[in-house]
Amino acid sequence: MDLFDIDSDRMEMFLYNAVASISSDYIYVWDLETDVLSASPNMVSDLGLAGNRMTNCLKTGIKWIHPHDRARVRDLYGAFINSEEDTLDLEYQALTANGTYIWLSGRTKIKRNSAGKPLLIVGTLRNMEQYEGVDQVTGLLRHSYSRERFESTLEGRAGFHGELLILGIDGFKNINILNSHSFGDLVLRTTAQDILKMLPEQVKLYRYDGDQFLLSGNNVRREEMLQIYENIRRYASEPHRANGSAYHFTVSGGIIAYPEEAHSWAEMEKGACAALRQAKENGKNQCVEFTAGLLNELQLSHCLTQSIDNGYQGFRLVFQPICGTDTLEVLGAEALLRYQMPDGREIPPAEFIPLLESSRLILPVGVWVLEQAIRVCKVWTEQKPDFVMDVNVSFVQLRDSSFCDKVAALLRKYGLPVRNLALELTESYFITDDARVNASLECLNEMRIELSMDDFGTGYSSLGRLSEIGMDVVKIDRYFVKALHISQYNHDFVESVIRLCHNLGKAVCMEGVETKEEWETISLLNADMVQGFYISRPVEQEAFFQNYLTSAYDSRSLVSSIDKEKLQRELENSKELLFSMLNATPLCLMLWNRQFEIMACNEKAVQLFGAEGKTEVVEHFYRFSPRYQAAGRTSIEMVHEKLTEVFVTGRSEFRWMHCDKAGSSIPVEVVSVRIPYRGDFVVASYTRDLRGEIELTEKRWKFRMRLKALLDATPLCLNLWDKEFHNTMCNREAVELFELESEQEYLDHFNLLSPERQPDGSLSSERSKERIQEAMQMGRIQFNWMHKKLDGELIPAEITLVRIEGLEEDGSVMVAGYTRDLRDQIRAEKAERLMARRVRAMVDSSPLACVLWNMCQEALDCNQIAVEMLGARDKEEVLHDFDSFMPLYQPDGSISTEKRKKTMSEIQENRRYVFEWVYMNRSGEHIPCEVTLVKAVIGDDDEDIIIAYSRDLRELKRSLDLIERLRQQACYDALTGCLTRKYFIELLSDRLQNGMKEPPVVLGLLDLDGFKNVNDTYGHEAGDMTLKRVIKRVGELLPEDAVIGRFGGDEFLLLLYETEQGSVSKLLQGLVERISHMQLEYQGNLFATSVSIGAVFQTPDDFCPDDLIRRADDALYQAKRNGRNRSVLI
Repeated sequence: MDLFDIDSDRMEMFLYNAVASISSDYIYVWDLETDVLSASPNMVSDLGLAGNRMTNCLKTGIKWIHPHDRARVRDLYGAFINSEEDTLDLEYQALTANGTYIWLSGRTKIKRNSAGKPLLIVGTLRNMEQYEGVDQVTGLLRHSYSRERFESTLEGRAGFHGELLILGIDGFKNINILNSHSFGDLVLRTTAQDILKMLPEQVKLYRYDGDQFLLSGNNVRREEMLQIYENIRRYASEPHRANGSAYHFTVSGGIIAYPEEAHSWAEMEKGACAALRQAKENGKNQCVEFTAGLLNELQLSHCLTQSIDNGYQGFRLVFQPICGTDTLEVLGAEALLRYQMPDGREIPPAEFIPLLESSRLILPVGVWVLEQAIRVCKVWTEQKPDFVMDVNVSFVQLRDSSFCDKVAALLRKYGLPVRNLALELTESYFITDDARVNASLECLNEMRIELSMDDFGTGYSSLGRLSEIGMDVVKIDRYFVKALHISQYNHDFVESVIRLCHNLGKAVCMEGVETKEEWETISLLNADMVQGFYISRPVEQEAFFQNYLTSAYDSRSLVSSIDKEKLQRELENSKELLFSMLNATPLCLMLWNRQFEIMACNEKAVQLFGAEGKTEVVEHFYRFSPRYQAAGRTSIEMVHEKLTEVFVTGRSEFRWMHCDKAGSSIPVEVVSVRIPYRGDFVVASYTRDLRGEIELTEKRWKFRMRLKALLDATPLCLNLWDKEFHNTMCNREAVELFELESEQEYLDHFNLLSPERQPDGSLSSERSKERIQEAMQMGRIQFNWMHKKLDGELIPAEITLVRIEGLEEDGSVMVAGYTRDLRDQIRAEKAERLMARRVRAMVDSSPLACVLWNMCQEALDCNQIAVEMLGARDKEEVLHDFDSFMPLYQPDGSISTEKRKKTMSEIQENRRYVFEWVYMNRSGEHIPCEVTLVKAVIGDDDEDIIIAYSRDLRELKRSLDLIERLRQQACYDALTGCLTRKYFIELLSDRLQNGMKEPPVVLGLLDLDGFKNVNDTYGHEAGDMTLKRVIKRVGELLPEDAVIGRFGGDEFLLLLYETEQGSVSKLLQGLVERISHMQLEYQGNLFATSVSIGAVFQTPDDFCPDDLIRRADDALYQAKRNGRNRSVLI
């Protein structure tokens, strides 16, 4: 039912006037047939409309909308009117009567006739500035509103995509410091307005926080959002001026997408902020796209800091042995730092070490590592006195001027000789111009601590500078170890590096040795030490001690060798072994020479052909093939061709037709391979009998055909899934549902027949596997699913998955998927819901409590306002126990239940009835209301209903009280209680406009002398106390009809109706003297104050308050110039 079809213009007008009188929102009704818009009184006054009726609305009304929003609003209304939707939400900026723009947020309902033609639009608009939704500096909506808008957009929107970009002004603090905060506000306001001009309609700009802005784009591609950032970045890089001052800035940005990278507004905000932070850390003036690693990095950084604060909890050292090359005797170890998260995850050093260095947390962690390594080394040297502990040192540590002192202190603390400690540094540390790093290296050399160049060859390698670098050991990187066997050049290069190091008196350690072959090569190159997985991975402290520092360790197991050549010769000369291997082969095997002769065969060949023995197969092979093969060529010709191919290429695979002695065909698959034999080659042919496989394939094909016929007879889309989640078969309905050409096209493109994500945000590919697995376990499940055709059209469907056993020969289960197309059902349900929405449209949009009754006086439905007004638990309580919400008697003495029945009976004749009524809520509170009963017709069967609208008169009283409080706030200064400047001037203007009808007045301007000193000496609280005390005293000294208004700061306006000059002069001078005698106290400090007053008489020519105030200001200036603490009357 469409409640606009009440067929009562007076009812519609009553509702409109009732709502407009009790709501602070703007309300309008737009008649689309006449193009006339009726506006509520507050909308007329606030927006400066010519009247409450606007003709030619489309053309006239658009001029009140901000130019930036006009095209968008026009398009939205046009699309809304021509659609089947009945509700439109929108926001835009509108021009007010005072020439400024305000943000409005509105909701619109549309009325259509039975043919669907739009007739009437009813809407409400809310002034967002009254609800703290607008930022006062920039005029933009606050970002909290962007969240509400985003979440409301998501409701019922499948496939929605959004982009969120947070912008931050780089160095904005400097703009404030170099100029002022008010100048900074001007920069923010100017920047916001300039950015707004760059944005397309679908991208909204909000004030985020501080110097940051938020841009939200609905259904905007990432490339478009990045281009918007680039446009803003170019704009920011241009020179700017404001109030005559130049300023410069850049902008950084962080961007994230919904739902690809975040599934809620909170996740989007967090991710965009993390990306913005990364952009700032990367050097600013750039935009960073969100990745999951950004949040992981933040979490890791936070955990590292907490671990350090908690006594380095989560950090530990592991140790990898460093061994002599020849004997693999353990000479020392490299201490390696590891970190474990509180949740137990091990973080790779490549991830946490850079974070420690960038945050300078490596300084305390590095000292902790040194201390642990030195402490452990001290214990291990008791077992092996010449043991050397290698510790890695960071560039950040070397730049610490106290680093050498800390190393020396730790060696003294644990009594470890310097010969047992070695520090590893990458080669770039040795080749630097950093004075502090060079000073640390020089100091370490003076302390005679062994220095190792780590990862040689991966940084700034220079063989010519090795002689200039003060280090003791060169550790060659794993990269060169791996390259030893790639080419002779790599081998010779590494050998040259080792020889050069030895000539310069430096030892060499080869890192990353992982195989025995690598170790053997390195030992021939005379490297001094080796380190790598071939010996051991890094191990825990206790394991290292037990494995490598006790008598149990024996390196001889690593250096022993096996005479492989001898074993190989023995195997090659064993004829018995050769024939055993032939007969053990599960396929038919024959060996051929270059003369196309069979040299040998195995027992499987005899069995395949039904021969009497191997001799028959070898000597009469061609008896076991038909004269011609399927290609029409002779078998002998093709045998020669295939064998020649194998001798040339090394391998060949092909199908062949054999036959047994009885002449029965034997289809086979042959794989022939060339193998070396006594200085030449032979060909081994492996033959696989295909008869069983072909028979099975035929059976499967026949079964599949029968199954396909059964599937095609099913009236629903049906397909079969195997245990590996493969879609193996479908029926004709499936092909037709998706408008495809064939079953194969369905199977090949099945993954494209669902959108990337389902409406709940889950990935379709992952979700489908979960559902199939669930069906295999439970036997049967049913759920809704979103499919799509290849052209992109969505197909909502209901899926039933059923586990089926026995279809596969191996006994594995399959899953049958039945798909029911829900489009027709959804369209029918949508039509039904549309009718229901039309029935409830007025009920739900009405600000009045509303109850629907049938003609038997049974309550059918109500809106939420009725539930809230009556204090009921829910709608059901109102409908089932309506009479309990009435007192026993109405104010006129009638019994409530009898009066209700009587009034509802009268409506059957009159169709509309208005009366006073009292409800009673669950708290026992009486609720006076004005009730309007309306009789309406709904549905095709002309069923009558009664609609009862109840206007709660309590809200009207509260609205009047609220208006009075707002008037008080608008008219009176919050600090002193006197009139505000605006209201005082309005009062004065009304007085002056009356001209000769009213006697002239005296206007005074009062100023507190030296008030700034009070603020500067005692603080602003003392200043506020002074203003309140002085103005209170002024009010006591002035006549009762005098009016005081705050002009600004410590200046106040006085309006006196006494016009006798002598009396006024005496009054003002007495006021000055009394104030000068006041003693004020603040926190034990006594001080006095004084006032100066300038006053003027109204003349017949004074019609403008500004002229009268200007004259009073001149008089005040004269009083100030004459020495203050006095009054001047002109």
